[in-house]
Formats: sequence, C-alpha cells, structure tokens
Amino acid sequence: MGHSELPDRGHAGHEGVAGATVLAHTSLDRWTILFALGLGFVFFALGVSCLALPRFDSALASIWVPNAVAVGALLLVRLRSEIPAYGAVFAAGLAANLVSQNPTGSAVLFSIANCVDILLVVTLTRRVWDGPPDMSDLKQVCSFLLFGGVLGPIASGLVVKPVLIAQPDTLFSTWSSWFLADSMGMILTVPVILLVHDAFGKRREFVLPEFVNSFAIVAAALGTILMVFIQSDDPLLFLAPPITMMVAFRLGSLGTALYVPALAAIAIAMTHNGMGPIWLASVTGIGQMYLIQAFVAANFVAGLPVAALLAGRERMANELMEERQELGLLTENITDAVLKLDARGVCTYASPSVLEVLARPPSDLIGFEIAERSRDDARHGIREVIDRLLGGVSDKERITYRRLIDGDAGQPIFIEADCAIITDPDDGAREGIVISARDVTERVELELQLTRARRKAEMAAMAKSEFLANMSHEIRTPMNGVLGFAELMLQDELADDHRRHTEMIVQSGRSMMLLLNDILDLSKIEAGQIVIDQSPFDPAATIAECIALHRPAAQKKGLTLEETGRNAAGTQNSGNWVLTDGLRVRQIVLNLIGNAVKFTETGGVGVSYVLADDQLQITVADSGIGIDSERLTAIFNPFTQAEGSTARRFGGTGLGLAISRQLAELLGGTITVKSTPGVGSRFMVVVPARSVAPERVQPQRFEGAPPLQMPQTARILLVEDHDVNRILATEMLERCGQNVVVAQDGNEAIAMVIDSVIRERPFDLVLMDIQMPGCDGYTATSTIRAEGITAEQLPILALTANAFPEDISAAREAGMQAHLSKPLVFTELVRALERWLPMRIVEAEPAEPSRSFATTTSTADLLAPTHVPALGPHDPLLTGTTRPSTSRQSNDRWTARRRETVEAVRGALANGALARCEEGHEERDSCARLVHKLAGTAAMFGEAELGEQAAALDRALRSNQAGDVCEALAFALLSIADDPVDRRSAQRN
Repeated sequence: MGHSELPDRGHAGHEGVAGATVLAHTSLDRWTILFALGLGFVFFALGVSCLALPRFDSALASIWVPNAVAVGALLLVRLRSEIPAYGAVFAAGLAANLVSQNPTGSAVLFSIANCVDILLVVTLTRRVWDGPPDMSDLKQVCSFLLFGGVLGPIASGLVVKPVLIAQPDTLFSTWSSWFLADSMGMILTVPVILLVHDAFGKRREFVLPEFVNSFAIVAAALGTILMVFIQSDDPLLFLAPPITMMVAFRLGSLGTALYVPALAAIAIAMTHNGMGPIWLASVTGIGQMYLIQAFVAANFVAGLPVAALLAGRERMANELMEERQELGLLTENITDAVLKLDARGVCTYASPSVLEVLARPPSDLIGFEIAERSRDDARHGIREVIDRLLGGVSDKERITYRRLIDGDAGQPIFIEADCAIITDPDDGAREGIVISARDVTERVELELQLTRARRKAEMAAMAKSEFLANMSHEIRTPMNGVLGFAELMLQDELADDHRRHTEMIVQSGRSMMLLLNDILDLSKIEAGQIVIDQSPFDPAATIAECIALHRPAAQKKGLTLEETGRNAAGTQNSGNWVLTDGLRVRQIVLNLIGNAVKFTETGGVGVSYVLADDQLQITVADSGIGIDSERLTAIFNPFTQAEGSTARRFGGTGLGLAISRQLAELLGGTITVKSTPGVGSRFMVVVPARSVAPERVQPQRFEGAPPLQMPQTARILLVEDHDVNRILATEMLERCGQNVVVAQDGNEAIAMVIDSVIRERPFDLVLMDIQMPGCDGYTATSTIRAEGITAEQLPILALTANAFPEDISAAREAGMQAHLSKPLVFTELVRALERWLPMRIVEAEPAEPSRSFATTTSTADLLAPTHVPALGPHDPLLTGTTRPSTSRQSNDRWTARRRETVEAVRGALANGALARCEEGHEERDSCARLVHKLAGTAAMFGEAELGEQAAALDRALRSNQAGDVCEALAFALLSIADDPVDRRSAQRN
C-alpha cells in the first residue's frame, strides 16, 4: 500500500453524551492546554510513522494507531473543554499528512475524517457506559468492538470517500484498507491503554514470583509464535489461536491485551522480511495486509473476549464467594434463629443460632414440621400462620408463642417469629417460608405486667364505679325515706321548734345529696364513663331554666339575677338551636350560676351568651367576693376554694368548678375566668356548637314542658322492690288523690300493664324503679313499648337513685318520658303528675283501694288509703294541712322486715348456705336480697350499726367472698341484731 493508498487520521473528543456538549464547555485551563498540546504531539509522531511504513511494504500499513491512542486518552481523561484537544488532533493530522506529501485538500479531509472517527467512538462509548469501558467485562468489550472496530471506521471512511473516488479502479481496496487499518488500531490499542491504566490505578503489590510466572508464559507463547513464522515450510498459523486462548486463561485481559499486539508485531515483521506462513501465501501487497489483519483479528477474538468472559466468571465467583462468606458470617453470628421451610411446612434449614434461641440443635428441626416441634398450646397458631402463608392469604406474618423448652429455672421463654413467603422468581409460585425468630421474653413479661396492671386499674375503676353506684343507691334509698317523711311531717301541724328542726333535717339531707351528686359526677368523669350526646337544644331556654332554678336563692339574698342572650349580630336570640350535649351544658351553667349566687353578697349576677362561628359562648358575671390572681388556676382543682375561710363562710366542697371544667373539655371546649378581689368574677364557657335549623329539630316529649293543672284521680302503677320506698311513694301519691297499684319487680309490672290493656282499664301513669332484681326498669319499659303501648297511651317515669344525665338518656332510650330522682321530693312528684297525667272532662271516680298483685299482703294491708281530691297550686296539702301519719305503720313494717332478714341469716348459717361461694344458690341469693334491703333502711330507724354490718355482708355475698368470711360477717350481724334496744340506747348515750 503506497502513500496515496493510506491517507491520514485524526482524533475526536466529547464531554459525555453528545457532540454538542463539546461546544458547551468553553472554559479553558492550563491542564486542558497542556493535554491538547501533548496529545497533538503524540498524534503527529504516530501519524508520520504510520504514514511512512507503507513506503517500505504494504504489510506494514496493517494497523493505524493514532486514532486509537486519541480515543484511549480522551476516554481516560475528562477535560473542562475538549475543543483544544480536537483542534490539536486536527492540526497534528493535517501536519502529518502534509509532511507525508499528501495533497492539501486530501490532508484536510483526512484530518476531518480522523476527528469524526474519534468523536463518534468516544461519544457512543460514554453514552452507553458513562465512562471508559471495562475491558474485563465481556458485554463492554463487545460494545466497544462495535463502536471502535466497526462504526467509527465506517464513518471516517465515508468522510474520505470523495478522495478515494478519484481512483475508481482501486476504490474498494483503498477504502477497505482504510477501514481495516483503523479498526485494527482501535481493537488492539485502546484495550491495552485502558487495561494498563486500570492495572496502575489499582496499585497492586508487586509480587516477583507472579511476575516471573506471567513473563514466562508470555515469552513461551511469543516464542512459539516466532517459531511458527521463522519457518516457511508448513502453514502452522492454526496454532496461534489456541496459544492465545491459553494466554487468556492464564493471564487474563491485561496479559491478553499485551500479548496480541506483540503477536501482531511478530507477524508484520516476519512477513515484511519474507518469512512465515503469510509470506508463503500466493498473495502480495494488499493481500498480505488483509491476511495479517485477519490473523490478528482472529487472535484478538480468541483472546480478549475469552479473557473478558473468564474475568466475568471469576468476578461472579468472587462475588458469590464474598456473598457466601458474608452469609456465613451472618449465619454464624446472627442472634436470630433463621429457618427455611418447604412448601409442606417441613424445615429444610436451621441456622446455628437455633441452639441459643430455641434451646435445641438444628438437627432436631431439620426434616420435621416446625409445628410438631412446638408446645401444644402454640401448635395451632403456628399451623394457622403457615397455612395462611402457603395458601396465598398473606405474604408476611408475625407470631409470638411460648417455647417448647423452658428456661433453666423453669421460667417460660417466649419467641417472636417473623415469617415471609418464598416465591419462584419465574412463575411466582409459593415455594416455602423463611422464618426469623428471636427471644422476646423480657418484652412479653413487660407486656404481661402492663396488661395485669391495666386490668388491675380497670378492675379498680370498675370496683370504684360499682362502689359509687352502690353507694349512690344505698345512700339515696334511706335518704329517700328520711327526706320524704320529713317533707310529709312539714305538711302536718307542728310546733315552731319542731318545724324548724324538721326543716333543718330536709336542708341537711338535700345538702348531703348535692355533695353525693358532685362526688359521683367527678368520679364518673375521671373513670371515662361520661358519654357525650350530640343532639339539638335551645340555649336560650336552657339558660332561662337554669336562672329560674337559682332565682329563689338569689332573691332570698336580695340579689338580681338577669339573663341577656345575644347572637352574633347583637340581636335578641329567639329559637336558636345548636348541636351539642345540652345536658352537659346545662350542668355547667347550673354550677356557674350556683357559685355566682353563693359567693355574691350584694349586687347581682348576669348571664349572657353568644352564638357565632360554630361556637357557643356563655358568660356568668357576678359582683361577688372575687378571686386573687394566684388562685385562679387552683379553683378548678377538686376540693379547692379560693381560700381556707371560703368554705367556712360560704360552704361548699369546691367540686363544682372541677366538674364544670372537665365537662367543658369533654365537649371540646374551655372555661376561663377573670376576677378582681372585692369587685367580682366573670366565668366564660366556650364549647363547639353548630347551629341547627329549627325545622330540623324533632320535638321531644321529655321533661321541661310547663305544668298542667293537677288532674282528677288516675290509676297509677308504682313499680318498686323496696318496701319502705313503696310505703312512702304510695302515701305521697294518695295524698295527691291518686289510685295506686303496686308491683314489686319488672316482670310483674309487664304482666299488670298488659292485663290492664286487655281488660280495657289501662293505667294512666307508671312510676318505674330502675334497679330491681330479675327484670330491671329499663328492660320492663322496653318490653312494654315492644308490645305496642306507646308513650301517648301510657307515660312511664323513671324512679331511681341514679339521677345523672346518662341515666336520663338511658331512660329515654328505653322508652321512658321523664325522670324522678330519689329521694323523692313531694313538690317534684306533684309537678310530674301535673305534667304527665291526662286531663279528664268527666268527674273522677272514687279512688280504689291500693293493692298489689305480687304478694298476698296488699298495700291496703300496710297503709289505710285515704282519698284526697285533686290538688291545685294553693291546696292546703302543699302548705301544711294536717294529714294522718304513717310512722307507726312504717315502724311495724320495718320490724317485720328486720325479723324476716335476721331469721333468714340465722337459717342460712344453720344449713351452711353461706359457706357456698358459687352464684345461683337459691337460699344464699335470697338471703343476699333481704340483707341488701336491710342495709338500705336500718339507719332510718336508728340502727345505723346494724345497717353497716348488713352492707358489709351484702358486699361479701355479692362478690362471692369465701364462706368463712361470709359466715363471720353473718355472726357479727346477728350479734348486733340480738340486742337492738340496748345498742340503740348506747348509741344515743
């Protein structure tokens, strides 16, 4: 190949992705300039050398090196701007071609072609691999062979085609020479540059024996190739590829990359000197060059790709080995026990840590179902988890169970296992389960302790609530008799001192009931038993009612109590309904107004409210004693007042504000206070309250309507299980001129109501006790309503000691229309009758004697019924007219009840019934019911100690205490009951 047959080459560089990027990096530095000058000098020297070789022999022009050197340099070095480098390559190529006496036009075109070749190869390589390719990776080697060995040379050959067309006869041979020389230079030179760079970059430690071994292998291989080319008798070129592959196997990519150029140099040199198999071929000139290039290409393909493949396998083997080592390290040192189950739930692998976690060697688990190696109480749960995982229900599960083998001291050991499904990567089939288990005994014990503590707290709260409910019932029941009979006494003609003493009894009893209500309210709030009910209510009506209740007390002190309700627009409110818990708001307002009246001696109290932005703001302002600023926060604490003298001066327990604040917080609101000592206080309540359209408010027939005129005699069913309460309520009703029929429990009441309807002589009203054995008042009312007896046909009023808002709500839900709390107040009973008894146009029939269908002893046997005509607001009954007393009859009834209970306790002791702790024993339960009633009434008849002892025995029987405890309490009760006269005398003394 002559000078005209092998034109010049050049260089291309790129900053990373596209040629346009080169133009974007225009900033220059000293390193960029120096690199460009150095690259240009090397390119010029290599170009002049390669262009000079064809003048001696066309075989020497088999490889074009300058472009490959430029590509290798640009792949290894990233410049801020590669424009100077490409300029230097163009100038060096142009100079080399001119020095080699190529025409100027051809020299320029050849230099451009070299730049295109370099730019294309660098750009494509960077785009695919984002940097220099790894020549030890087969995929990257193949991609570079495509870019540098095919695409780049083709592109540069297309650029120089106009020059080659000038000699049509040699166009193909000349263009193929260009392509092959460029391609051979790329595939032989660039890998050597990159691999040598990597070798030096890794800075491997020099090992003399390894170096000597590698040198000996290369020397032996090249010596064999030299022997092939020295002789000219036999065509032994077929020996070269196996030798190359041997080098690839032994020395890897770097040794192969160095070996193949040396092999090419031997082939070129020996052919040039007229020796070797290529020289023996019947071709000359360009043909010899093609043979040399084919020989070199065959050895390259047999060497470097194989070396890359082997390197990849070695790399994979090393990675696998490292992963195995890491896995082994984890397996040997992991604290969790790792197990693998197959699709049948059989353990196929168990880590060594199984011994520490599960206290058994892996061999005890491998080959067995994991559930079989578990405790009986944990086996079912483990199988359920495995079935869910293998059945496709879930992919991950966690289970905590007790280990089969307990601790050294016999303590239980708890294991927590995380289970995950193993799926086939091809078809997603579930192949097994991997389990990671750990010892969580400390956590489980802590959880158990917390659970036990929570249960104890809950039981304590339940016990507290039950105690409070029982206390409420037990206190209200005797107080019902005390206050009821005291009020009846006030209606008789009494001496002035006796009337004053009786009035003090009533006032003290009512104060005691207010204190009890406050304590129960606070306890229920703290126990979380208060339920907020969102329902429409009218703030104006509620505030007016609260003011009306406190106005008598204010007037008695000479105070003004005013109400001004203003809405957001500043106009008078009328019929503005809001959605919140009206009962709780009413309770708060009652407390605030009560406090204001209590602590105000002169002036007055004002109540106002504003409804705006879905909030209800109620303000209670007074001109009272005021509060010091440092005490403003403390007054909301239970049993706390502004100062120690306040309780002595004004009375009270300090519970009202504590209850009000907690109720406001339950409603989602707040209570704030501003106060100045000696000037007054202003309490402000703000609670969320969304406005409700008046037409959406459903009318409710439940307490609060104005009284009607007292009706004529009506038939009233009184349902009450306590005999003393029956006597009191019956006398109060008969004094109101009503005809009373008595039922002693809920089942009897249901039967009597249904029977009265069937006989077409229905009752006009039912007073229903709530807490009754067998069937309580709620159940009885619900059953009556289920029979189709509506509230319009038969109003039912709750009669109970539990007079809380939630009790009122429960009564409403059961189908009751109103609520009378115990102790029963005579005036409240009158108002209830005025409200709920029907009006008749005809004259009332004479009252029938009161009777009970439940017992052989009727109410008529207990009380001589007295017919009283209908009452008006000024009836003498309400102002103290003389009426017959029932104290003698009550004492007689009490004596009979006491004797019956004492004999029942004595009989239960004799036959051992109290020693039986199980529930459901008939005699024991009967005795408990009698003792319960004795405990609630004994104090009313001067035997408080007997009542306390009966209450203790009642609690023991209800809580199923041990038999010896119950018997001891029973003996103590009998010892008190045996000498009641002397004991009462001692108490009086």
